[in-house]
Amino acid sequence: MSGNHVFLSYITEDSEQIDEVQGALEAADFIVWRDKDKLWPGDDWQAEIRNAIRGGSFVFLACFSSNLAKRETSYQFEELTLAAEEYRVRPPGASWLMTARLDECEIPEVDLGAGRTLGRTIHRADLFGQQKTAQVSRLVVAIQRAMGVSPGTPPASVSEVADDAGRAESDVVETVRTLLRNPSLVMDYDEYLADLRSPISESLADRDEFPLSVPSGAKANAEFVHAWVRRVRRYEDIVAPALIPVKLISMYGSRAHEQELTQTLQIVAHESNQRAGSEILMSLHEYPALLMTYAAALGAVAKQNFSMLRAVTADVQVTPLGASRVPFILTSGSQSVIGVDRGLALGTVLCLQDDGKTPTEDEIENLLAARGGRRFTPISDHLFTALAPLYKQQFASDAEYAGAFDRIEVLLDAISEDARNETNGYYGPHGGYGRYTWRHKHSAQGPETVMLDEARAQGAGWTPLLGGLFGGKSERAIAALEAVEVLAGDIRKSRW
Repeated sequence: MSGNHVFLSYITEDSEQIDEVQGALEAADFIVWRDKDKLWPGDDWQAEIRNAIRGGSFVFLACFSSNLAKRETSYQFEELTLAAEEYRVRPPGASWLMTARLDECEIPEVDLGAGRTLGRTIHRADLFGQQKTAQVSRLVVAIQRAMGVSPGTPPASVSEVADDAGRAESDVVETVRTLLRNPSLVMDYDEYLADLRSPISESLADRDEFPLSVPSGAKANAEFVHAWVRRVRRYEDIVAPALIPVKLISMYGSRAHEQELTQTLQIVAHESNQRAGSEILMSLHEYPALLMTYAAALGAVAKQNFSMLRAVTADVQVTPLGASRVPFILTSGSQSVIGVDRGLALGTVLCLQDDGKTPTEDEIENLLAARGGRRFTPISDHLFTALAPLYKQQFASDAEYAGAFDRIEVLLDAISEDARNETNGYYGPHGGYGRYTWRHKHSAQGPETVMLDEARAQGAGWTPLLGGLFGGKSERAIAALEAVEVLAGDIRKSRW
Protein backbone atom coordinates (compact mmCIF):
# COMPACT_ATOMS: atom_id res chain seq x y z
CA MET A 1 0.00 0.00 0.00
CA SER A 2 3.05 2.18 -0.51
CA GLY A 3 2.27 5.85 -1.10
CA ASN A 4 -1.04 6.00 0.79
CA HIS A 5 -0.55 8.97 3.09
CA VAL A 6 -2.70 9.81 6.10
CA PHE A 7 -2.24 13.34 7.48
CA LEU A 8 -2.79 13.46 11.26
CA SER A 9 -3.98 16.78 12.66
CA TYR A 10 -3.80 17.07 16.47
CA ILE A 11 -2.41 19.14 19.35
CA THR A 12 0.73 18.40 21.34
CA GLU A 13 -1.14 17.50 24.54
CA ASP A 14 -2.62 14.47 22.74
CA SER A 15 0.68 13.12 21.41
CA GLU A 16 0.61 9.95 23.48
CA GLN A 17 -2.82 8.93 22.17
CA ILE A 18 -1.81 9.95 18.65
CA ASP A 19 1.15 7.58 18.92
CA GLU A 20 -1.38 4.75 19.34
CA VAL A 21 -3.41 5.93 16.35
CA GLN A 22 -0.26 6.18 14.23
CA GLY A 23 0.77 2.67 15.26
CA ALA A 24 -2.59 1.23 14.20
CA LEU A 25 -2.45 3.02 10.83
CA GLU A 26 1.13 1.97 10.12
CA ALA A 27 0.26 -1.62 11.03
CA ALA A 28 -2.26 -1.41 8.17
CA ASP A 29 0.56 -0.26 5.83
CA PHE A 30 -0.44 3.41 5.69
CA ILE A 31 2.22 6.13 5.55
CA VAL A 32 1.43 8.60 8.34
CA TRP A 33 2.32 12.29 8.02
CA ARG A 34 2.62 14.18 11.31
CA ASP A 35 4.62 17.26 12.03
CA LYS A 36 6.98 15.81 14.63
CA ASP A 37 8.18 13.18 12.14
CA LYS A 38 8.16 15.09 8.86
CA LEU A 39 9.47 18.57 9.69
CA TRP A 40 13.18 19.36 9.91
CA PRO A 41 14.91 22.31 11.64
CA GLY A 42 14.71 25.33 9.38
CA ASP A 43 11.66 24.07 7.43
CA ASP A 44 8.86 26.53 6.70
CA TRP A 45 6.31 24.51 8.68
CA GLN A 46 3.32 26.35 7.27
CA ALA A 47 4.39 25.70 3.68
CA GLU A 48 5.31 22.09 4.41
CA ILE A 49 2.00 21.33 6.12
CA ARG A 50 0.07 23.13 3.38
CA ASN A 51 1.83 21.01 0.74
CA ALA A 52 1.17 17.83 2.73
CA ILE A 53 -2.53 18.61 3.01
CA ARG A 54 -3.11 19.77 -0.55
CA GLY A 55 -0.70 17.62 -2.50
CA GLY A 56 0.52 14.77 -0.36
CA SER A 57 -2.32 13.32 1.67
CA PHE A 58 -5.06 11.00 0.49
CA VAL A 59 -6.84 11.24 3.86
CA PHE A 60 -6.85 14.08 6.37
CA LEU A 61 -7.66 12.75 9.85
CA ALA A 62 -8.43 15.45 12.43
CA CYS A 63 -8.16 14.16 16.00
CA PHE A 64 -9.78 16.10 18.84
CA SER A 65 -9.92 15.99 22.61
CA SER A 66 -11.07 18.24 25.46
CA ASN A 67 -7.56 19.70 25.54
CA LEU A 68 -8.34 21.84 22.48
CA ALA A 69 -11.07 23.75 24.33
CA LYS A 70 -8.52 24.82 26.93
CA ARG A 71 -6.49 26.65 24.29
CA GLU A 72 -7.05 30.18 23.08
CA THR A 73 -5.01 29.56 19.92
CA SER A 74 -3.80 26.48 18.09
CA TYR A 75 -2.03 25.78 14.84
CA GLN A 76 -4.52 22.95 14.37
CA PHE A 77 -7.13 25.53 13.38
CA GLU A 78 -4.92 26.64 10.49
CA GLU A 79 -4.56 23.03 9.39
CA LEU A 80 -8.35 22.66 9.55
CA THR A 81 -8.81 25.82 7.48
CA LEU A 82 -6.53 24.44 4.76
CA ALA A 83 -8.31 21.08 4.91
CA ALA A 84 -11.70 22.78 4.56
CA GLU A 85 -10.51 24.59 1.43
CA GLU A 86 -9.36 21.27 -0.04
CA TYR A 87 -12.62 19.55 0.93
CA ARG A 88 -14.69 22.10 -1.00
CA VAL A 89 -13.13 21.03 -4.31
CA ARG A 90 -13.60 17.30 -3.69
CA PRO A 91 -16.68 15.35 -4.84
CA PRO A 92 -19.69 15.76 -2.49
CA GLY A 93 -19.61 13.07 0.15
CA ALA A 94 -15.95 12.23 -0.53
CA SER A 95 -14.29 10.48 2.41
CA TRP A 96 -11.00 12.37 2.18
CA LEU A 97 -11.72 14.35 5.37
CA MET A 98 -12.31 12.33 8.55
CA THR A 99 -12.53 13.10 12.27
CA ALA A 100 -11.80 11.19 15.46
CA ARG A 101 -12.49 11.99 19.09
CA LEU A 102 -10.00 10.97 21.74
CA ASP A 103 -12.43 11.64 24.60
CA GLU A 104 -15.93 13.03 25.16
CA CYS A 105 -15.41 16.41 23.48
CA GLU A 106 -17.04 18.76 20.97
CA ILE A 107 -15.96 18.79 17.30
CA PRO A 108 -15.16 22.35 16.12
CA GLU A 109 -17.81 23.64 13.70
CA VAL A 110 -15.42 24.42 10.86
CA ASP A 111 -17.25 25.73 7.77
CA LEU A 112 -16.94 23.31 4.83
CA GLY A 113 -19.12 25.32 2.45
CA ALA A 114 -22.65 24.71 1.10
CA GLY A 115 -24.06 24.62 4.63
CA ARG A 116 -21.72 21.82 5.72
CA THR A 117 -19.64 21.88 8.88
CA LEU A 118 -16.99 19.60 10.31
CA GLY A 119 -19.05 18.64 13.34
CA ARG A 120 -22.39 18.02 11.60
CA THR A 121 -21.37 16.67 8.18
CA ILE A 122 -18.29 14.50 8.68
CA HIS A 123 -18.77 11.08 10.25
CA ARG A 124 -16.48 10.58 13.23
CA ALA A 125 -14.77 7.71 15.01
CA ASP A 126 -14.71 7.67 18.83
CA LEU A 127 -11.32 6.25 19.78
CA PHE A 128 -11.98 5.83 23.49
CA GLY A 129 -14.10 3.74 25.84
CA GLN A 130 -15.18 0.12 25.43
CA GLN A 131 -15.62 0.41 21.66
CA LYS A 132 -12.15 1.85 21.05
CA THR A 133 -10.68 -1.28 19.41
CA ALA A 134 -13.72 -1.75 17.16
CA GLN A 135 -13.72 1.93 16.21
CA VAL A 136 -10.03 1.85 15.29
CA SER A 137 -10.71 -1.14 13.01
CA ARG A 138 -13.62 0.67 11.36
CA LEU A 139 -11.46 3.75 10.87
CA VAL A 140 -8.78 1.68 9.11
CA VAL A 141 -11.41 0.19 6.77
CA ALA A 142 -12.86 3.65 6.04
CA ILE A 143 -9.39 4.94 5.10
CA GLN A 144 -8.80 1.90 2.87
CA ARG A 145 -12.06 2.70 1.06
CA ALA A 146 -11.06 6.34 0.61
CA MET A 147 -7.73 5.29 -0.90
CA GLY A 148 -9.30 2.92 -3.39
CA VAL A 149 -8.11 -0.29 -1.75
CA SER A 150 -11.54 -1.59 -0.73
CA PRO A 151 -14.41 -1.68 -3.26
CA GLY A 152 -17.84 -0.23 -2.57
CA THR A 153 -21.23 -1.92 -2.88
CA PRO A 154 -21.36 -3.88 -6.16
CA PRO A 155 -24.38 -4.04 -8.51
CA ALA A 156 -27.05 -6.44 -7.22
CA SER A 157 -27.10 -8.41 -10.47
CA VAL A 158 -23.34 -9.06 -10.35
CA SER A 159 -23.47 -10.02 -6.67
CA GLU A 160 -26.27 -12.45 -7.44
CA VAL A 161 -24.37 -14.32 -10.16
CA ALA A 162 -21.24 -14.36 -8.00
CA ASP A 163 -23.17 -15.81 -5.06
CA ASP A 164 -24.74 -18.44 -7.32
CA ALA A 165 -21.32 -19.42 -8.69
CA GLY A 166 -20.05 -19.80 -5.13
CA ARG A 167 -22.47 -22.60 -4.36
CA ALA A 168 -21.06 -26.10 -4.62
CA GLU A 169 -23.85 -27.21 -6.93
CA SER A 170 -23.69 -24.19 -9.26
CA ASP A 171 -25.04 -25.18 -12.69
CA VAL A 172 -23.05 -22.48 -14.49
CA VAL A 173 -19.72 -23.48 -12.99
CA GLU A 174 -20.33 -27.17 -13.59
CA THR A 175 -21.36 -26.60 -17.21
CA VAL A 176 -18.28 -24.52 -18.01
CA ARG A 177 -16.02 -26.95 -16.17
CA THR A 178 -17.34 -29.85 -18.24
CA LEU A 179 -16.95 -27.95 -21.52
CA LEU A 180 -13.38 -26.90 -20.77
CA ARG A 181 -12.22 -30.31 -19.53
CA ASN A 182 -13.44 -32.36 -22.49
CA PRO A 183 -11.70 -31.57 -25.82
CA SER A 184 -14.36 -33.49 -27.72
CA LEU A 185 -17.04 -30.97 -26.66
CA VAL A 186 -15.75 -28.07 -28.75
CA MET A 187 -18.99 -27.87 -30.75
CA ASP A 188 -21.01 -27.87 -27.52
CA TYR A 189 -18.73 -25.15 -26.16
CA ASP A 190 -19.26 -23.01 -29.27
CA GLU A 191 -23.02 -23.48 -29.03
CA TYR A 192 -22.97 -22.61 -25.33
CA LEU A 193 -21.27 -19.26 -25.97
CA ALA A 194 -23.56 -18.52 -28.92
CA ASP A 195 -26.58 -19.06 -26.67
CA LEU A 196 -24.95 -16.91 -23.97
CA ARG A 197 -24.24 -13.89 -26.17
CA SER A 198 -27.40 -13.94 -28.27
CA PRO A 199 -29.79 -12.40 -25.68
CA ILE A 200 -27.12 -9.85 -24.72
CA SER A 201 -26.62 -8.57 -28.26
CA GLU A 202 -30.36 -8.57 -28.95
CA SER A 203 -31.08 -6.55 -25.79
CA LEU A 204 -28.34 -4.03 -26.50
CA ALA A 205 -29.64 -3.54 -30.04
CA ASP A 206 -33.12 -2.60 -28.74
CA ARG A 207 -33.31 1.14 -29.46
CA ASP A 208 -36.53 1.52 -27.51
CA GLU A 209 -34.68 0.52 -24.37
CA PHE A 210 -31.29 1.94 -25.36
CA PRO A 211 -31.82 4.97 -27.61
CA LEU A 212 -28.63 6.61 -28.82
CA SER A 213 -30.09 10.07 -29.34
CA VAL A 214 -31.00 12.57 -26.64
CA PRO A 215 -34.57 13.94 -27.02
CA SER A 216 -34.80 17.46 -28.36
CA GLY A 217 -34.72 19.99 -25.53
CA ALA A 218 -33.23 17.56 -23.02
CA LYS A 219 -31.01 19.23 -20.44
CA ALA A 220 -28.01 18.03 -18.50
CA ASN A 221 -29.62 18.17 -15.08
CA ALA A 222 -30.19 15.90 -12.08
CA GLU A 223 -33.00 14.06 -13.85
CA PHE A 224 -30.72 13.25 -16.79
CA VAL A 225 -27.95 12.12 -14.44
CA HIS A 226 -30.26 9.69 -12.66
CA ALA A 227 -31.46 8.32 -16.02
CA TRP A 228 -27.83 7.85 -17.10
CA VAL A 229 -27.02 5.93 -13.91
CA ARG A 230 -30.11 3.72 -14.33
CA ARG A 231 -28.92 2.91 -17.85
CA VAL A 232 -25.56 1.75 -16.49
CA ARG A 233 -27.38 -0.50 -14.02
CA ARG A 234 -29.53 -1.93 -16.81
CA TYR A 235 -26.46 -2.70 -18.90
CA GLU A 236 -25.06 -4.60 -15.93
CA ASP A 237 -28.25 -6.60 -15.49
CA ILE A 238 -28.07 -7.71 -19.13
CA VAL A 239 -24.39 -8.66 -19.10
CA ALA A 240 -24.27 -10.19 -15.59
CA PRO A 241 -25.24 -13.77 -16.64
CA ALA A 242 -22.19 -13.91 -18.93
CA LEU A 243 -19.61 -12.70 -16.42
CA ILE A 244 -18.95 -15.98 -14.58
CA PRO A 245 -18.58 -18.02 -17.81
CA VAL A 246 -16.31 -15.35 -19.32
CA LYS A 247 -14.24 -15.28 -16.14
CA LEU A 248 -13.83 -19.07 -15.98
CA ILE A 249 -13.00 -19.46 -19.67
CA SER A 250 -10.40 -16.69 -19.42
CA MET A 251 -8.86 -18.36 -16.40
CA TYR A 252 -8.82 -21.98 -17.56
CA GLY A 253 -9.45 -21.96 -21.30
CA SER A 254 -6.92 -23.31 -23.80
CA ARG A 255 -6.11 -22.39 -27.39
CA ALA A 256 -9.12 -24.39 -28.57
CA HIS A 257 -11.41 -22.08 -26.59
CA GLU A 258 -9.99 -18.76 -27.73
CA GLN A 259 -11.77 -18.23 -31.04
CA GLU A 260 -15.33 -18.50 -29.76
CA LEU A 261 -14.64 -16.31 -26.74
CA THR A 262 -13.11 -13.73 -29.07
CA GLN A 263 -16.22 -13.99 -31.24
CA THR A 264 -18.47 -13.48 -28.23
CA LEU A 265 -16.71 -10.31 -27.14
CA GLN A 266 -16.47 -9.13 -30.73
CA ILE A 267 -20.23 -9.36 -31.29
CA VAL A 268 -20.92 -7.36 -28.13
CA ALA A 269 -18.17 -4.88 -29.03
CA HIS A 270 -19.61 -4.45 -32.54
CA GLU A 271 -22.95 -3.43 -31.05
CA SER A 272 -21.10 -1.08 -28.72
CA ASN A 273 -19.33 0.61 -31.63
CA GLN A 274 -22.24 2.67 -32.96
CA ARG A 275 -21.72 5.54 -35.39
CA ALA A 276 -24.82 7.70 -35.12
CA GLY A 277 -26.39 9.42 -32.13
CA SER A 278 -25.44 11.74 -29.30
CA GLU A 279 -21.86 11.39 -28.14
CA ILE A 280 -22.71 10.92 -24.48
CA LEU A 281 -25.01 7.94 -25.17
CA MET A 282 -22.85 6.39 -27.89
CA SER A 283 -19.90 6.49 -25.50
CA LEU A 284 -21.92 4.94 -22.70
CA HIS A 285 -23.07 2.19 -25.08
CA GLU A 286 -19.48 0.90 -25.05
CA TYR A 287 -19.81 0.03 -21.36
CA PRO A 288 -21.22 -3.53 -21.67
CA ALA A 289 -18.34 -4.68 -23.90
CA LEU A 290 -15.84 -2.95 -21.63
CA LEU A 291 -17.34 -4.64 -18.55
CA MET A 292 -16.94 -8.04 -20.21
CA THR A 293 -13.39 -7.15 -21.30
CA TYR A 294 -12.37 -6.25 -17.76
CA ALA A 295 -13.99 -9.39 -16.33
CA ALA A 296 -12.08 -11.53 -18.84
CA ALA A 297 -8.80 -9.67 -18.31
CA LEU A 298 -8.94 -10.12 -14.55
CA GLY A 299 -9.52 -13.84 -14.99
CA ALA A 300 -6.67 -14.23 -17.47
CA VAL A 301 -4.20 -12.28 -15.33
CA ALA A 302 -5.28 -14.09 -12.15
CA LYS A 303 -4.14 -17.38 -13.73
CA GLN A 304 -1.39 -15.93 -15.93
CA ASN A 305 -3.32 -17.17 -18.97
CA PHE A 306 -1.93 -14.55 -21.31
CA SER A 307 -2.93 -16.25 -24.54
CA MET A 308 -6.52 -15.85 -23.39
CA LEU A 309 -5.85 -12.22 -22.49
CA ARG A 310 -4.74 -11.73 -26.08
CA ALA A 311 -7.93 -13.43 -27.27
CA VAL A 312 -10.17 -11.00 -25.36
CA THR A 313 -8.23 -7.84 -26.20
CA ALA A 314 -5.91 -7.68 -29.23
CA ASP A 315 -7.97 -10.24 -31.16
CA VAL A 316 -11.35 -8.54 -30.61
CA GLN A 317 -11.68 -6.33 -33.70
CA VAL A 318 -14.15 -3.58 -34.59
CA THR A 319 -14.41 -1.18 -37.53
CA PRO A 320 -14.70 2.46 -36.38
CA LEU A 321 -15.99 5.08 -38.78
CA GLY A 322 -13.36 5.89 -41.38
CA ALA A 323 -10.87 3.31 -40.14
CA SER A 324 -9.78 -0.22 -40.85
CA ARG A 325 -10.40 -2.99 -38.35
CA VAL A 326 -8.69 -2.30 -35.02
CA PRO A 327 -8.88 -3.88 -31.56
CA PHE A 328 -11.90 -2.74 -29.56
CA ILE A 329 -9.60 -1.97 -26.63
CA LEU A 330 -7.99 0.73 -28.78
CA THR A 331 -11.27 2.48 -29.54
CA SER A 332 -12.66 2.26 -26.01
CA GLY A 333 -11.63 2.37 -22.38
CA SER A 334 -12.80 3.70 -19.04
CA GLN A 335 -12.14 7.30 -20.07
CA SER A 336 -13.79 7.11 -23.48
CA VAL A 337 -16.95 5.64 -21.95
CA ILE A 338 -17.27 8.60 -19.63
CA GLY A 339 -15.66 11.32 -21.72
CA VAL A 340 -14.61 14.55 -20.04
CA ASP A 341 -16.22 17.58 -18.46
CA ARG A 342 -19.85 16.78 -17.59
CA GLY A 343 -19.35 13.09 -18.25
CA LEU A 344 -17.09 12.97 -15.20
CA ALA A 345 -19.97 14.40 -13.17
CA LEU A 346 -22.25 11.56 -14.28
CA GLY A 347 -19.65 8.97 -13.34
CA THR A 348 -19.02 10.63 -9.99
CA VAL A 349 -22.69 10.21 -9.05
CA LEU A 350 -22.44 6.53 -10.02
CA CYS A 351 -19.43 6.11 -7.70
CA LEU A 352 -21.10 7.98 -4.87
CA GLN A 353 -23.96 5.49 -5.08
CA ASP A 354 -21.39 2.67 -4.92
CA ASP A 355 -20.25 4.20 -1.64
CA GLY A 356 -23.81 4.23 -0.29
CA LYS A 357 -24.27 7.97 -0.70
CA THR A 358 -27.15 9.74 -2.40
CA PRO A 359 -26.15 13.20 -3.63
CA THR A 360 -28.80 15.89 -3.44
CA GLU A 361 -30.09 17.69 -6.51
CA ASP A 362 -27.98 20.73 -5.56
CA GLU A 363 -24.87 18.58 -5.23
CA ILE A 364 -25.49 17.05 -8.66
CA GLU A 365 -25.96 20.50 -10.18
CA ASN A 366 -22.68 21.57 -8.58
CA LEU A 367 -20.95 18.57 -10.13
CA LEU A 368 -22.38 19.37 -13.56
CA ALA A 369 -21.16 22.95 -13.20
CA ALA A 370 -17.69 21.76 -12.09
CA ARG A 371 -18.26 22.99 -8.55
CA GLY A 372 -17.57 20.63 -5.67
CA GLY A 373 -15.14 18.29 -7.43
CA ARG A 374 -15.39 15.34 -9.78
CA ARG A 375 -13.69 11.96 -9.76
CA PHE A 376 -10.84 11.63 -12.22
CA THR A 377 -11.54 8.00 -13.23
CA PRO A 378 -15.16 7.22 -12.29
CA ILE A 379 -15.77 4.35 -14.72
CA SER A 380 -12.54 2.67 -13.71
CA ASP A 381 -13.47 3.17 -10.03
CA HIS A 382 -16.93 1.72 -10.67
CA LEU A 383 -15.59 -1.30 -12.56
CA PHE A 384 -13.28 -1.99 -9.60
CA THR A 385 -16.35 -2.18 -7.36
CA ALA A 386 -18.62 -3.94 -9.87
CA LEU A 387 -16.27 -6.87 -10.51
CA ALA A 388 -15.04 -7.38 -6.95
CA PRO A 389 -17.59 -10.08 -5.96
CA LEU A 390 -16.56 -12.22 -8.94
CA TYR A 391 -13.00 -12.51 -7.63
CA LYS A 392 -13.34 -13.06 -3.88
CA GLN A 393 -11.86 -16.54 -4.19
CA GLN A 394 -8.95 -15.52 -6.44
CA PHE A 395 -7.44 -12.78 -4.25
CA ALA A 396 -6.57 -13.06 -0.58
CA SER A 397 -7.47 -9.48 0.32
CA ASP A 398 -8.91 -6.24 -1.02
CA ALA A 399 -5.37 -4.90 -1.32
CA GLU A 400 -4.31 -7.86 -3.47
CA TYR A 401 -7.39 -7.42 -5.67
CA ALA A 402 -6.65 -3.69 -6.00
CA GLY A 403 -3.09 -4.48 -7.06
CA ALA A 404 -4.28 -6.98 -9.67
CA PHE A 405 -6.81 -4.45 -10.97
CA ASP A 406 -4.04 -1.88 -11.38
CA ARG A 407 -1.97 -4.44 -13.27
CA ILE A 408 -4.71 -5.36 -15.73
CA GLU A 409 -5.43 -1.69 -16.43
CA VAL A 410 -1.75 -1.09 -17.20
CA LEU A 411 -1.77 -4.11 -19.50
CA LEU A 412 -4.96 -2.97 -21.23
CA ASP A 413 -3.44 0.47 -21.79
CA ALA A 414 -0.22 -1.08 -23.10
CA ILE A 415 -2.14 -3.39 -25.46
CA SER A 416 -4.05 -0.35 -26.69
CA GLU A 417 -0.84 1.62 -27.25
CA ASP A 418 0.66 -1.31 -29.14
CA ALA A 419 -2.44 -1.52 -31.33
CA ARG A 420 -2.13 2.19 -32.09
CA ASN A 421 1.50 1.70 -33.10
CA GLU A 422 0.59 -1.23 -35.34
CA THR A 423 -2.34 0.41 -37.17
CA ASN A 424 -0.43 3.07 -39.09
CA GLY A 425 -1.40 6.10 -37.09
CA TYR A 426 -4.93 5.46 -35.81
CA TYR A 427 -6.23 8.80 -34.49
CA GLY A 428 -9.79 7.89 -33.52
CA PRO A 429 -11.43 7.71 -30.09
CA HIS A 430 -9.23 6.33 -27.35
CA GLY A 431 -9.47 6.15 -23.61
CA GLY A 432 -7.87 4.08 -20.91
CA TYR A 433 -5.63 5.33 -18.11
CA GLY A 434 -7.51 4.05 -15.12
CA ARG A 435 -7.49 4.46 -11.38
CA TYR A 436 -3.85 3.44 -11.09
CA THR A 437 -2.97 6.98 -12.22
CA TRP A 438 -4.41 8.56 -9.05
CA ARG A 439 -3.84 5.65 -6.66
CA HIS A 440 -0.09 5.74 -7.17
CA LYS A 441 0.50 9.48 -7.20
CA HIS A 442 2.69 9.14 -4.09
CA SER A 443 4.26 5.76 -4.82
CA ALA A 444 7.99 5.50 -5.47
CA GLN A 445 7.08 3.54 -8.62
CA GLY A 446 3.72 3.24 -10.29
CA PRO A 447 2.56 -0.20 -11.51
CA GLU A 448 3.30 0.84 -15.09
CA THR A 449 6.98 1.38 -14.20
CA VAL A 450 7.14 -1.91 -12.30
CA MET A 451 5.74 -3.73 -15.33
CA LEU A 452 8.08 -1.93 -17.70
CA ASP A 453 11.05 -2.99 -15.56
CA GLU A 454 9.81 -6.59 -15.67
CA ALA A 455 9.49 -6.51 -19.46
CA ARG A 456 12.98 -5.07 -19.87
CA ALA A 457 14.56 -7.54 -17.44
CA GLN A 458 12.88 -10.65 -18.85
CA GLY A 459 13.10 -9.77 -22.53
CA ALA A 460 11.63 -12.38 -24.86
CA GLY A 461 10.84 -14.57 -21.84
CA TRP A 462 8.35 -12.09 -20.36
CA THR A 463 5.21 -14.16 -19.74
CA PRO A 464 2.69 -11.97 -21.64
CA LEU A 465 4.88 -12.31 -24.75
CA LEU A 466 4.74 -16.09 -24.49
CA GLY A 467 0.96 -15.79 -24.71
CA GLY A 468 1.23 -13.89 -28.00
CA LEU A 469 0.64 -10.37 -26.72
CA PHE A 470 2.54 -7.59 -28.50
CA GLY A 471 3.12 -10.04 -31.34
CA GLY A 472 5.48 -11.93 -29.05
CA LYS A 473 8.07 -9.18 -29.58
CA SER A 474 9.90 -7.67 -26.61
CA GLU A 475 10.62 -4.37 -28.37
CA ARG A 476 6.91 -3.81 -29.06
CA ALA A 477 5.99 -4.48 -25.43
CA ILE A 478 8.68 -2.14 -24.12
CA ALA A 479 7.68 0.64 -26.54
CA ALA A 480 4.03 0.34 -25.49
CA LEU A 481 4.83 0.31 -21.77
CA GLU A 482 7.17 3.28 -22.17
CA ALA A 483 4.30 5.22 -23.76
CA VAL A 484 1.98 4.25 -20.88
CA GLU A 485 4.61 5.31 -18.33
CA VAL A 486 4.99 8.73 -19.96
CA LEU A 487 1.25 9.27 -20.27
CA ALA A 488 0.54 8.14 -16.69
CA GLY A 489 3.20 10.55 -15.45
CA ASP A 490 1.76 13.40 -17.52
CA ILE A 491 -1.74 12.67 -16.19
CA ARG A 492 -0.55 12.74 -12.57
CA LYS A 493 1.29 16.02 -13.11
CA SER A 494 -1.68 17.66 -14.82
CA ARG A 495 -4.15 16.66 -12.11
CA TRP A 496 -2.19 17.30 -8.94
